[in-house]
Amino acid sequence: MDHKMSIGTEQLYFDELNQRFSGLNLNVPCSAEGAAGEDGGSVPTSICHIFDRLSRWNYVLWHVGLQLRELRGPGRLSLVRVVYKGGGGCTQQTQSHHARILLHVLLVKHSCVESLDLDDVLMEGGGLGECRELVVSALRKNTTLQTLTLCSLYEYKSVCADLFGAVGTMTNLHELTVLGSGLPHSFVQDAVCPLLVSTTCLTTLSIPGIIYIEETGTRLVDALLRNETVENLSVHASIASTCLRNGFSEFSHFLANSARLTSLSVQGVYGDPNFTYPIIESIVPPLVFSGKLRKLRLWNFRLTAECAGLLAVLVSRQEGCLESLDIGGCCWSPKGWPERWFQGDLPDGEHTGEPAPTHKTCPWIRMFDSTAQVQLSFFALSFEELRLDELRVLLDRAAAVASLRNISLSGVPLNKLKKVCRVIRKAKMFGRVRIDEVYYVDSSVLAELQCYPEALSKMAITSFTEPCLKAFAGAVQLACTCFRVTQLELNLTQEFLSDVLTFRTVSEYLSTAVLLNALWLTGCDDPDLSRTLRSAGRPYSVLLEAIFKNVAIQTLRLNEMRLGEDNLRFLVDEVAASKSLCQLVFASWDPTENGMFVRLLAAKFWDNKTISYLRVLERTDCVDDEWFVIEDIIGRNTGYLTCAAHCVLRKDDSPRCTAAFGVVSGTPALMRRVEELRNKVQPPGPFRRTSGA
Repeated sequence: MDHKMSIGTEQLYFDELNQRFSGLNLNVPCSAEGAAGEDGGSVPTSICHIFDRLSRWNYVLWHVGLQLRELRGPGRLSLVRVVYKGGGGCTQQTQSHHARILLHVLLVKHSCVESLDLDDVLMEGGGLGECRELVVSALRKNTTLQTLTLCSLYEYKSVCADLFGAVGTMTNLHELTVLGSGLPHSFVQDAVCPLLVSTTCLTTLSIPGIIYIEETGTRLVDALLRNETVENLSVHASIASTCLRNGFSEFSHFLANSARLTSLSVQGVYGDPNFTYPIIESIVPPLVFSGKLRKLRLWNFRLTAECAGLLAVLVSRQEGCLESLDIGGCCWSPKGWPERWFQGDLPDGEHTGEPAPTHKTCPWIRMFDSTAQVQLSFFALSFEELRLDELRVLLDRAAAVASLRNISLSGVPLNKLKKVCRVIRKAKMFGRVRIDEVYYVDSSVLAELQCYPEALSKMAITSFTEPCLKAFAGAVQLACTCFRVTQLELNLTQEFLSDVLTFRTVSEYLSTAVLLNALWLTGCDDPDLSRTLRSAGRPYSVLLEAIFKNVAIQTLRLNEMRLGEDNLRFLVDEVAASKSLCQLVFASWDPTENGMFVRLLAAKFWDNKTISYLRVLERTDCVDDEWFVIEDIIGRNTGYLTCAAHCVLRKDDSPRCTAAFGVVSGTPALMRRVEELRNKVQPPGPFRRTSGA
């Protein structure tokens, strides 16, 4: 009988392993079993023994900034990135070594681990040989990992070369994401190109930051042409300018003939629009020819009227299936719009009545097939460099598309907001267009826009820019009662905090804002909340009391304010007891309070079941163990929400998921997770920073 386990090139006796990692049973193989699921993953019929000791596993992994989270489904574990600042020295090196051993075991022996976020932190504290033996070899031996995200791999170039070579052999991957642009392009190609050719299951490839030259672009396109699995692709626009044959890009040939591609995202570079059009021309017409694409996202492009015409053809293609078009990250070029406004430049409604645009004024309309059965349901665009008349024509056309129920409009300047709202109303698109922008406003702006409550859903108000504190209170009142505000940021001074009447009034408004989902309170010039009006007979501030009375608030950010011990203890008690709060961000200008907050919260956080994101923006010293307690509970809460959401969606009715539903049923956090699963969106990530910087 073999009493040794191979860890990289190291042969370790089971007794020695059990002594190093008491209670983890590293020699026991994965006990998870499952059947195929709808998303290509597995639906566990039994849970791995790791779940019985998940906290212990996570404590060791924490020393390289990794945590096991039940993100993708019940019984399915993801190794996600969190922040950990070790103390250095021999102790840190030993802890990092142990964490890499556990990572090796997880990747080689545990099929329940389906997702991994990997960056430089995993390499720190170990020699290059150890990284190759424990990390690279684990990737080569792994046969079950489905999702791999690589980020910030700028150091340790020799190890990274081996690491990317190992990734190229992972034909089991369903999703591969490479973030950042500082990597040698040859490394990425060594992973991506062999994988594209040999894979039978890679459906998502995201490499938007990699800029291509002729050699690397040709190699990638050749691999894409030989691939038969990729459905979701994210690349840099430079790929379209390489591999030219007979004047045409081979990337265009791939787009036109791919049998599986349904989602495409292309990152451009803001610049001369004369360079943009050839790129768009090499991308959009092939997609029109194919007719299979469902989602298209373009960003960092300066689009022209000709580009708009090509997109109009794609949207209105006969028997097309485009459901989502996102060009919200692009701006429009004011130059080169042929026939933009007859012989000259007509007013946009500022000085005359509304003009009546025709096909001559908006050439792209001529390219839109109004007889087509358009499938588009989501459209995001920027107003930057558009005219009101052009927006009006676009919305008039969109109003006739029955499937298009959600339009996100960004880049609307504050001084044109009222006019944009008029255009939206005149097009009868009031309930279908969302202005997606955060505006810094004051009482005069809010009074002017009072008749347009749809104009502002995200806003920031500053107390010291108002003529008086009464005006500031009036601005907050308008925001909370007249507008459909879902996100509100208040920048507060000590003058405001010390004014009893205004302070009480604003607190009352915040407590009754029923649509307010996210509240940010930011201090200016080091204000102190302990020097404010307190609740009757209580030691804590009426402002904090008001915030926790409002159960609509799901995201709370308290930044650059000193709270004082009584307020800090009240905050911790309310956070621990809250069933509505999902995300919390905290930072005091007093360094001692940040550590005190972590210590107090660690002692009581166990009672909270719904917070899955928590961050302290300032550095916290000497509270490492307390931070791990918080991280551990966040992991538990994430598991509750994932299991309960699968129960709600009738994807898993196991006793474990049913029990989780009993814990978090009826909470906003559960409703969020259900929507994320319905829309196939993972919670915040991939590198979620839940602890102190």
